[in-house]
Amino acid sequence: MTVRHPATPGSATPVERDLPTIPDGILSDKQDASLFSLRRADEAVGTLCLLVIVGSILWGVLSRYLFPQPAAWAYELSVIAFAYLVFFGAVAGVRLGSHAAIDVLVTTFPIRAQRAVDWFNYLLLAGFFVLMAILFAWQTVIGHGARTVALDLPRSIVYGPLALASVGMLVQHLIVERPWAPRQIPRNTESII
Repeated sequence: MTVRHPATPGSATPVERDLPTIPDGILSDKQDASLFSLRRADEAVGTLCLLVIVGSILWGVLSRYLFPQPAAWAYELSVIAFAYLVFFGAVAGVRLGSHAAIDVLVTTFPIRAQRAVDWFNYLLLAGFFVLMAILFAWQTVIGHGARTVALDLPRSIVYGPLALASVGMLVQHLIVERPWAPRQIPRNTESII
């Protein structure tokens, strides 16, 4: 069931005019695309990273008990994959609106103050994502000469995807968030605290 503003402005009661709207397609449980489509690439990367984490930790535990020398690379690989999982999962979280939304105080404000808070949050998050992308890109460039301890990989392999994920969060934020549109019920109602 969706709550909509009436088609004719004069036909709504004052209470109906103040109701938030729910965007089309938000309440459906059906996914729009396959996990391996470009639209859900962030989730596919997260799924792959989770499999790498489980596999490398499992191999690390098995090698500790089966061989005289445990696999030293297993811990490092799982840490790198975990960082990718967190950042690409955050991209999916921004896209799906599943990050925690605490708006108890803001909803008590007058509409103009709510708009001001929405714009402030929009610009603050956009700036934060830009800053993260810049800092991770910088770390990618300066860390290219440094190597990881166990896998002997350039550190740019660690930081490059994190810069890419930060850009992904920025792009999803700019696509999804609309402070200029009427205030909406959060897209993912499970994220409301």
